[in-house]
Amino acid sequence: MGTSEARASFSKLVRSLGERDMPSASLLDAAIEVGPQRKGGVWLIPEVDGQAAIERIETLTATVEELEDELENVAIGLLLAQRLDHSDGEAISGAELLRELGYTSLADGLPE
Repeated sequence: MGTSEARASFSKLVRSLGERDMPSASLLDAAIEVGPQRKGGVWLIPEVDGQAAIERIETLTATVEELEDELENVAIGLLLAQRLDHSDGEAISGAELLRELGYTSLADGLPE
C-alpha cells in the first residue's frame, strides 16, 4: 500500500487490525506493508499478532537456555566418564577438575 493511500485510510486500517482477537500463525500473515510508491518501508500489524510473536520469542529463548544448560551437563558427564575410564585411581583437586572443565577463573581461587 502506498503512503498516500495508507494516510487516507489510516483510521480504517487501525480499526480493522485492532479488531482481530486471534493471532495469526505468522507475524506477517495479517500485516499491511506501507511505503512510498508501494515499495514498502513499514509494516502495520495487529497487536494480537505482535503479542503472540513476543510470547513465541520468550518461549523459544527459555527453551534454548534450558537446552544449553542440559548440553553443558551432558558434556560435563561425558568428560567425567572419560576421566574415570582413563583414571589410574588417583584423586585430583577440585581446582584441577574445574580447569579441565574450562572454568579456569573459578579454579584460580581454590587451593590445589
